[in-house]
Amino acid sequence: MHHVRPRSRRIMAAVVTVALAAGALTALPASAAPAAAQVREQSRAALSFPRDADVVGAGPDGFLSRTRATAPEFRWTRYADGSSTVLPGASAAGGGTNLVVTGDRGMLTVSSVLKVYDMAKPDAAPVLLDLDALGGYSYAGLTGDTLLLGRHENGYEAQYAVTLDADVLAGGAPKPRKLAGSIQVSCAAAQEGWAGGGFALYDCALGQERTGIRILVDLATGEDAWFVQAPGDLSWWGAASATHAAWRESRHGGSGIVAVRRDAPGQEVWIPDSAGWPDPLYLVGGWLATGERARIEQSSDADGGDTPTRRPFTLRSADRPEDKFEALTAYSSAVAGPGGSLLVRGGTAEHGEGLYRISPRADGGRPDVELVASTGQSTVVSLVGSSTPDELTGARVARGVDLGWDLSRADSRVGLTVTHVPSRTTVHRRWDGESAAAGTPRRITWHWDGKDLEDGERGAPARNGEYRWELTARPDEGIGPELRVSGRFFVTRPPAPHDYDDDGAPDVLARDPAGVLWRFGTRPAVGGSSAAVSGVSRIGSGWQAYDLLESVGNVAGDSAPDSVARDRSGTLWLYQGTGSRHAPFAARTPIGGGWQVYDRITGGSDVTGDGRPDLLAADKAGVLWLYRGTGKAAAPFSVRERIGSGWDVYDELTATGDLAGAGAGDLLARDREGVLWLYLGRSDGTFAPRTRVGRGWDAFKGLTAVGDADGDGRADLVAWNGGETFYAGTGDSAAPFRRGAGAALTQGSPYDSLF
Repeated sequence: MHHVRPRSRRIMAAVVTVALAAGALTALPASAAPAAAQVREQSRAALSFPRDADVVGAGPDGFLSRTRATAPEFRWTRYADGSSTVLPGASAAGGGTNLVVTGDRGMLTVSSVLKVYDMAKPDAAPVLLDLDALGGYSYAGLTGDTLLLGRHENGYEAQYAVTLDADVLAGGAPKPRKLAGSIQVSCAAAQEGWAGGGFALYDCALGQERTGIRILVDLATGEDAWFVQAPGDLSWWGAASATHAAWRESRHGGSGIVAVRRDAPGQEVWIPDSAGWPDPLYLVGGWLATGERARIEQSSDADGGDTPTRRPFTLRSADRPEDKFEALTAYSSAVAGPGGSLLVRGGTAEHGEGLYRISPRADGGRPDVELVASTGQSTVVSLVGSSTPDELTGARVARGVDLGWDLSRADSRVGLTVTHVPSRTTVHRRWDGESAAAGTPRRITWHWDGKDLEDGERGAPARNGEYRWELTARPDEGIGPELRVSGRFFVTRPPAPHDYDDDGAPDVLARDPAGVLWRFGTRPAVGGSSAAVSGVSRIGSGWQAYDLLESVGNVAGDSAPDSVARDRSGTLWLYQGTGSRHAPFAARTPIGGGWQVYDRITGGSDVTGDGRPDLLAADKAGVLWLYRGTGKAAAPFSVRERIGSGWDVYDELTATGDLAGAGAGDLLARDREGVLWLYLGRSDGTFAPRTRVGRGWDAFKGLTAVGDADGDGRADLVAWNGGETFYAGTGDSAAPFRRGAGAALTQGSPYDSLF
C-alpha cells in the first residue's frame, strides 16, 4: 500500500551551506529486476569475479573488486579481455567512471593522501592529492568525475566538490568548490545510495529544534531542494538518481520508504516497508532497490544455532510500488555504474554468483539485468559426497566412527542433528562458514565417540537401535536455498546381561528404603579392572510391596532383560524389559503363586544350554529346583525340575552366566561360614562339583552378577552391603575374580536391595 502526501517543505534556488558530520560516503548502488523476468548473460567472453570479494567501483571499461581479507586486495578487471590490475593502497573506491581513488589508510575517509587512477589509461601514472596540503580536507565520496570532500569549518563540516577534469588528471592543481553557501545546517550523507545522476542527498537537521530535513543537491550547479520531515519522524538511508530521490523513514504509523520525483518535489510517495537499519536503499532511474543484506538471526531449527536468513534483492517502481519483483536471490555489495546503472555482487539460482549489471530502460520499464562476471560458484550449496556408516556393531561402536560430508561451498553454515530414534534423544553440532575459502569445496566431519547422545559426557555407551542424521547447510550470505540431506545407521550388539537400557553395558537396579526403584548405568572405570557409574534414572515407586527382587535375563523372548518380583503373599510377578532407559519395564504380569516356599531365587544363567536363561530356586528344605526358561512372556518358565538337595547350607545363590569362560551358565553359592563356592555349569541342567573361591564373603549382604561391566569381555561380580565392591572376572575357574575394588555404582545412595 502507498499514498502520495504533500508535506511542509521549501524549494530553494539559493545555495545553502551543507555541513556534514564526518562519515564514509560511498557511491550509490541501485537494484533492479529483469525486464523479461530473466537474467541475461554477457555476450562477451566470460569474465571472472574474484571469490570472497565485493564490488567497490565500476566504469564503462571495467570494475573494481575488494577481497574480504584483513588486508584486502583491490583489483580492476577489464570487460574487453578479462585482464586485471591490482592497485596498491589500503582502501579504494570508484564512482561510475573509469576513475578509481585509493587511500593511504584502511578507510578513505581518514586517508591523508589520495591517488587518482584513470583505468582507461593503464600506463598513466596516478595523480597524487595531498588533502592536508590542499587545505585540510577529508575524502567524502566519488561520483562520476566529481571528488567530494569535507572540511571542518566553524563547527560544521562544510562540503566541497572537485571536478577531476583533464587538467587535474594531468597533474594540475585541484580547485575545490563549496556545494552551498549561506545557511548552516548539520548534515550527514544519506549513506550508501546518497549520490547518483549528478545529485547527492543529505540527511540534515535545521535550527535549535533540530528539524529533520533532506537536502538534494545538484552537484553541477549547487542548487538544492529541501524536504522537511514531520516532528518525531526519523530518517536513514537515502538514494538519488537522475529522476528520483528516496529515503527510509520511520513515522508514528510505522516504517517505510519516501520516494520523490525531481520534477514533482512537492509530492511524496509513501511505501510501507519494515526493513531495518542494516538494509540500504538504492535507485536505478525510477526503480527502488531494497536489497536486504544477509543477517544472522536466532534459529528455531533443531541445530539451535544462529543462521543467516535469505534476503532477496528486490526492485519496485517508485511511481507504481505495486510493480515489484525479485531481481537477485541476494547480494553483498553494490556500486553505481555508468549511465545510471548499478553493479551488484549477488547471485541467482540459475546463473550462480558473480557481478550483475542492472540498467535503467528509456521507457521506464523494468530495468535490464545481465551477468557481467561470474565467480564460477553455484548459488546453490550441494552435497557432492559423504561417508556415513550403515551399521555399527561391537568394538566398532566403542572405538567411535567418523562421519563426513563433502559440500560444494565452504562459505556455508552447517548444522548437524543426530537422533537416537527409539529414545528420541538428539544432539546438535554446527560449523561456521569458512569465508576465506568461499566457493571452494569443504568437508564436514564429525567424530562420534560411540557414547550415548543423552549421557555421553558421563561415558555411557551408545544405545542400540536406529540413528537418524540430518545435515543442513546455508550459504553465509543467505544466497540460495538451504541444503537438507539426511540418512540413518544402526547400532547393533547382541543382548547383554543386566543391560536394561540397551546400551551394551550392564545396569544395576537398587530399591531405596522408601520403595523407589533406581537404575544405575555402568561403564568401564579409568584404568580398567573396575566399573564406574554412567547415569542414573528413577524407575518408579511402590516396590516395597516385594520381599524379593531378581534380574533373570531375557526370559520373555524379547531382547531386553527381564526381572521378577515376589510379593509377600508368595505371588511371583514378571516385569518384562523394554530397553528404555527411563521406563525399563512394562506393566507386570503374574507368573504364579506359591513361591513363598523358596528361601533363595536366582536367575540369568543358561544352565540347560538351550540359549535361554533359566531360574534356580532353593526351598526351605534345601532342595534346589530348576525352572527352564521358555522365552514366552505368558509362561516364562516350564515346570520345575529337582536338581539336588543339601542346598540349605548356603545363604546366598547367584547365577553368574558364563563366569569361567566354558560357555555354560555357572553358579556362585555362599555358605553360612562366609565361604564362596563356584559351581560350573554343564549345559544340561546340572553342575560340576564345587570349587572353593575364598572366604570372608559374609561381609556382604548380597552378591549381584552384573555381566561385563569393565569392558574386558568377562563376567564380573558386585558385592554389596550399603556400598559396592567390584570383582572383575578373570575367566579362570581356579581364580575367577581379581582383587576387589571399591566402586560407587550407586553414588552412595541408600538401598535395601541391589539386583
